[in-house]
Amino acid sequence: MDWKKIKLHLVNNLIWVIIVGLFLFFALLIPRGWLGLRNIEFILYVGSMIGFLVIGESLVLLSGNMDLSLAQNAGLSAMIVGYLSAAVFEGAPGWVWIMGVIIVGAILGSVNGFLIGKLRMNAFLATLGTFLAFNYATFLISRGTVVGLPKALILPGSLSFSGFHMAILIFFAVAVLVHFLLRYTRFGANVYSVGGDPEASRKMGINIGNTYFWVFTLAGALAGLSALIFIGYLGCVPSTMADGMIFMAFAGAVMGGISLRGGRGGIIGAIGGVILFGIIEAGLTMINIDPALRGIFSGVVLIVAIMINRMRERIIDKLLMPPQG
Repeated sequence: MDWKKIKLHLVNNLIWVIIVGLFLFFALLIPRGWLGLRNIEFILYVGSMIGFLVIGESLVLLSGNMDLSLAQNAGLSAMIVGYLSAAVFEGAPGWVWIMGVIIVGAILGSVNGFLIGKLRMNAFLATLGTFLAFNYATFLISRGTVVGLPKALILPGSLSFSGFHMAILIFFAVAVLVHFLLRYTRFGANVYSVGGDPEASRKMGINIGNTYFWVFTLAGALAGLSALIFIGYLGCVPSTMADGMIFMAFAGAVMGGISLRGGRGGIIGAIGGVILFGIIEAGLTMINIDPALRGIFSGVVLIVAIMINRMRERIIDKLLMPPQG
C-alpha cells in the first residue's frame, strides 16, 4: 500500500472533510430544519451565486495570477446591461440582454488580460486599478440608485421548479465544462504549465501572453454569469451588489485547494469551496447572525483559508520531495 499516495489524496481532498464536519456542526446547532431538502437546496442556491466567481478566480489563480476586480466586473456588467435595457434599447429580445451580460463581462475581463498578458503588468497592481475603475464606473452609471431590469434578465437567477432553482443546474453544468476544459484540452494544459513554471513554459513554446489573456477573458465571462444569478435573486441591480464578494471568491478557491502559487488544484475542489460557502451562509442565516458580525466572520474565513492553503502546500511539497540518499 502506497501511504504517500493516500496521504497526498487526503490532503488534496481536505475540503470535503471540512464540509462534512461543518455540516454536522450546524446540524447539531440547528436540529430543526437543517437536514431538510429545502435547506440543502438553499445551500446549493446560495453557493451558486458566488460559485461562478469562485470558478473564475480559480482559473486565474491556476495561471499564477490573481484578479481583484472580478466581483466588480460582475457588478459593472449587470449595471451596464441593466441601464441599456431600461434606457436605450428597451424593446430588444430578452436573450440579447442575457448574452449581453456575459459578453460585457468577457470584454471587461479581456481588459485585465490585455494589461497582464500583452503589456506584462503585475496582476495585483493591474487588477487593483481595474477594481477601482469598475467600482467607480458602476456608481457613475447608477448615481447610487437601484437600476430596474426587464423580466428576461431576472429569469436565469430566479427561475425554479417546485422550489428547485435552475441556477444550481446552470452552475454545475458550467463547472463541469470548465473542469473538462482544464483537464482535457491544450488550453487547460497551458494554464497549468504557465501557472507552475512560466519560464519552462516559454521555452516549450507556449504563448504565455495569450494564455493569460484568455484566462482573464473567460474569468470575466464567468463574472457575467455570476451577475445574472445575483440580479435574479435581487430583482434589480444595486450599485453595491459586488461589495465584499471578491473575498468570498478568493476564500472559496483557496479553501477548495487552488494554490496561491499557481499550477496546482482543480475545479472539483473549487466546487467544494462553493458548497462550503453555501453551508456557512445558510448556517449564519438560520442562526440570525448580525450583518456586521458576518463581515468580521468573512475576514476570518479568508485568513483561515490562506493558512490552510499554506499548510497544504508545505505538506504536498514534502510528500512530493524525492527521497534523499
